[in-house]
Amino acid sequence: MRLLICAAVVATHVVSNANPMESVPPNAVVNSLHFTRQAFFFISALVLVYTSWPRVGDDGWLTRAPGQMRRRVAVLGTPYLLWSAFYTVLGLATAYSWWATKRLPWTYVAGLVQGTDGYHMYFLLVSVQFAVVFPLFVKLLHATRGHHLALLVTSCTLEVATMTIFHYRYTPEFWWRPLSGESSLVAYQFWLIAGGVAALHLDRFDRWMVRHRAAVGLSLLGSVLVATALFFTDVARGELPEFAGRSLQPVTVPLGIAAIGACYLVSRWIVRLDLAWLRRPLAVGTHISFGIYLTHPAVLTGLLYLQRLLPGGMAWHPLLATTLIGVLDLSLSAAVAWLFSKTRWSKALIGRPRLAPARPAVPVPAQPLAASRS
Repeated sequence: MRLLICAAVVATHVVSNANPMESVPPNAVVNSLHFTRQAFFFISALVLVYTSWPRVGDDGWLTRAPGQMRRRVAVLGTPYLLWSAFYTVLGLATAYSWWATKRLPWTYVAGLVQGTDGYHMYFLLVSVQFAVVFPLFVKLLHATRGHHLALLVTSCTLEVATMTIFHYRYTPEFWWRPLSGESSLVAYQFWLIAGGVAALHLDRFDRWMVRHRAAVGLSLLGSVLVATALFFTDVARGELPEFAGRSLQPVTVPLGIAAIGACYLVSRWIVRLDLAWLRRPLAVGTHISFGIYLTHPAVLTGLLYLQRLLPGGMAWHPLLATTLIGVLDLSLSAAVAWLFSKTRWSKALIGRPRLAPARPAVPVPAQPLAASRS
């Protein structure tokens, strides 16, 4: 799922940056891709809760381990500090502003607090916040056992209300941004709660998704159509295309739910194919997916400069040019992330341990299939 979502993130940024900002068709496409951050938070919460729940005591608190909080925050915080510094310098270098360069330290610190040193760094800031409150999050899930449906409905209602305020009224910016705006847990609480609840009911979640896979596909199609219709309605009313296609708006809630379901089913289908030649690429791709997320805007910046040098005929084929840039951005970012994963600085650069070399497959005797948990 992480790998699929990461590819969608790259597509979002490529389409929005490789085309004129005021162009309507690219913004309409991007508007339908605004499920990626929601899906990332969902799968992150699902994995964290699923792996941590065995350590939850009868009182609902996680069993404490020395340095656990420090390690959880550091695995996200260190890449956040390093890449925020990199994107601050890159942004100032591409702006060709000596005045802005002299303000580099302030720009870095302000962006670090607000999650704006790079246009995608907010995700790391929110993830660090989630790591800090994770024990309380687990306590909430434990305290609401037997009432998780009510928790989901309440959380979803709050999410829709928050997105409505953000899109049609006011989105907190500047110093309020990490507290209640786009770089805060407030903006994504439903997706974290949904991921946590799914982790605790994973068997039931899986069975429901498989049983209703046709409904999931139809709901995704319907959500995309509704999101597109709302986008063109807002544009017709005079909104700028880039604003009408913003990522935080009410329609992203049903769109995100449907897209997460579709990503889950596609990922489940791919894994259950059990193709030997696909195992290693999937394992490596999943391992470096966070690195792809971190590096792809830097690669995209270089590709956008090269775009200006394309033959004149390419200017009449924006779809071809955008597709080419997208494929190159994803491929080159994966290559860079893979190189980083082979170094001793892998955890600091891409938040993952050093990638171990591939080992030859060892035949394993067939074992009876264990009964699944109910």
